[in-house]
Amino acid sequence: MSLFRIRKALVLVALATMGFLIVTAPALLPDGSYHRSTVAFWILLVPLAVTVVAFVRQQPWSRWLALAGGIAVLPWGAVFLWGPNFGAPTARAFLAVMASLLLIVGASGSAMVKHYEGQSKDVDWLDRRMRLVSWTIACNIASILSLYVFAFAYSASTVGVAIVPALLLMGLLLGVLLLARRKTIGLLLVAGCCLAFVPAGGYFVWREAQYVGEAMLFAVAFAPGILTGWACLLVFGRPLWWHLVSR
Repeated sequence: MSLFRIRKALVLVALATMGFLIVTAPALLPDGSYHRSTVAFWILLVPLAVTVVAFVRQQPWSRWLALAGGIAVLPWGAVFLWGPNFGAPTARAFLAVMASLLLIVGASGSAMVKHYEGQSKDVDWLDRRMRLVSWTIACNIASILSLYVFAFAYSASTVGVAIVPALLLMGLLLGVLLLARRKTIGLLLVAGCCLAFVPAGGYFVWREAQYVGEAMLFAVAFAPGILTGWACLLVFGRPLWWHLVSR
């Protein structure tokens, strides 16, 4: 069996593990009602299933989704494993961390790029700058997943506060889709959302975080998307600026 097939199999095992953790998550509160966050997590089974099917079929964009899953879950799993776990089983947090690391390591590397987005004939995704675009897309898909949790699963005290991450989610989603199609407006939209994360995210945490660990989790969860978004803007922004000025 080739190294690529082994890595592909490991990624699928990691995705299946995440599906298992979602399906077996405690659903009912002591009074018999469904826990809001658990139901929200169940909805994540839809993009997870899409990722599994697309990754098996080697769809070019599926590697980004697999990476995003690992990047998004790793901070949450690490907090529950090494930080306050609020009574959650440590074994589940350990599985989440291991599955996340397996996704990130297994889906990374030149061989995986070549077999996925590298199938495209009109762009060299192995180029250093395009590799940065790939990571920007994956990290910001991870931010979308985390924003979903904060916007719809997090118990925001007011609807107005929940709207902040919801708007960022929609902006990032549109920006990532356009960036994946190599549209300049996609880069600008992603970079703009990354810039807005600092004040908007700070406001949301200030209103909703109950202890400092939640604020730290917010910062760590969105740092990869913010940093890659800014880096992508710096790399491509100068040529874009000179192109606009010279017209």
